[in-house]
Amino acid sequence: MINLFIVFSLINGITAAIFGIFVYLKNKQKLINKTFFLMSFGVAVWSLSYCQWLLMTEQGPALFWSKMLNFGATLIPIFYLHWVLSLLNLAKIKRKLLTAGYLITFIFLILSFTPYYIKSVKPILFFLFWPQAGPLYICFLILGYFGLTGCGLYQLLQARKTASKDKRLQINYVILGSIIGFSGGATNFPLMLGIPLILPIGQPLVFFYVLSFAFATIKYHLFNIKVFLIEFLVSIIGLILLVQAVIAETFWLKILGFGIFAIFCTFGYLLIKSIIKEIEYREKLQIAYSELKRLDKAKSEFISIASHQLRTPLTAIKGYISMMREKSYGKPPEKMEKPLKNIYLSNERLIKLVNDLLNISRIEAGKIEIKLEKTSIENVIISVVEELENTAKEKNIYLRFEKPKKHLAEILVDREKIRQVIMNIIDNAIKYTKKGGVTIKSKIENLKFKIIVSDTGTGLTKYEISKMFESFSRGVAGTRLYTEGVGLGLYIARRFIEMHQGKIRAESKGKNKGSIFYIELPIK
Repeated sequence: MINLFIVFSLINGITAAIFGIFVYLKNKQKLINKTFFLMSFGVAVWSLSYCQWLLMTEQGPALFWSKMLNFGATLIPIFYLHWVLSLLNLAKIKRKLLTAGYLITFIFLILSFTPYYIKSVKPILFFLFWPQAGPLYICFLILGYFGLTGCGLYQLLQARKTASKDKRLQINYVILGSIIGFSGGATNFPLMLGIPLILPIGQPLVFFYVLSFAFATIKYHLFNIKVFLIEFLVSIIGLILLVQAVIAETFWLKILGFGIFAIFCTFGYLLIKSIIKEIEYREKLQIAYSELKRLDKAKSEFISIASHQLRTPLTAIKGYISMMREKSYGKPPEKMEKPLKNIYLSNERLIKLVNDLLNISRIEAGKIEIKLEKTSIENVIISVVEELENTAKEKNIYLRFEKPKKHLAEILVDREKIRQVIMNIIDNAIKYTKKGGVTIKSKIENLKFKIIVSDTGTGLTKYEISKMFESFSRGVAGTRLYTEGVGLGLYIARRFIEMHQGKIRAESKGKNKGSIFYIELPIK
């Protein structure tokens, strides 16, 4: 049993010491790193002195090491409280609490090697020399051990109520480790007060205390400790190799051992360096991604606000121009008819652009809802063809809908959104067709309603097809033949079709060989 306590004490002491040193070296300026190092130092002093005390076979040295381990135990509560407050960014706010805590600790440290703190050692249970508390030790238990650690736990519990999800999980692990570690340490006190009721299991439980803090650190990036883990493992393996080289029996085995140690250290250093670079690169990417998300949100909000502000005056302009063209204010001069028509068309293009921008901002914000109703897609196509046939005639191209011989069944879709999709595709085909025309077909196949729009226009390259349905993306022909467009129509069409769990795609045999657009809608 004693051997088990010795092993745990040694493991806890070494782990706490290495853990504290590496965390401190990561950032010597940060208060959270400094206080974690000091807390780990206290645990290391307590654990390693505990190990030495258990190994003693004489009363004098046993008493010295028992006082030494209690010296370490006196340091832990105040450094723990300071670390918790720095973790919660409360160290400056709770300065008076920390000052009082350090003052109490300083007084007990002065007394720690006097008989008032630890008066003697005596055999208890299976221990040869268990320390016995002096008259003032009970004051340390009340004010220092339970008082200061209780303050730290209280601050953690208070911060947990308003913390973010990740921070709350981190705090949970710290609370868990604190309860396990300090309740384990408290099992030593009854024997010190001469009450042999509880087995002192402080050292085994403190092992879980260290693990819990380590897990909170690693999982929630408290000290960017993933690098530390690699460094820790490399250090342990390097230490083992060095010890083997030192204790080797022959000269040549020592040479071999030191050679292996040197090679391992070199590769270990390169490994750690590469991991640090990778982590720094990922952190930069994460920062850039967060900034892009913020800018994208700001862009969407700006587009939404600007579009709303523009739509009202544009609608008013449309109304007045329509009334002027309809001679509601009297017959305008003949030379004004063409300018009024051009103003009306330009205003229509602006209204369409504003509506497209509003649709994009709503899509990206997830505010567009699909309102399904039984709809005859054939009738929708006919209404779009009727609306666009004058545009086709002005370009001297044909626009025809080849109706299926048998009337196709109605399907559940959002009528207005599907109409906008069909309008965008056909309007696009007309714009980029100089000769020939545009043909629309529809059919039901494999439980899908299919719409095919083919044209004899400028055609598309493979690259243009790959970018066709992205926002603000236009082909070479688009920028050359139709300068007013901004590349939103097909993107909105794709998003609306995807909301219906459908598909949209384009095909072309190449430049000046026309294009074919396929729309597939599931029949519900």
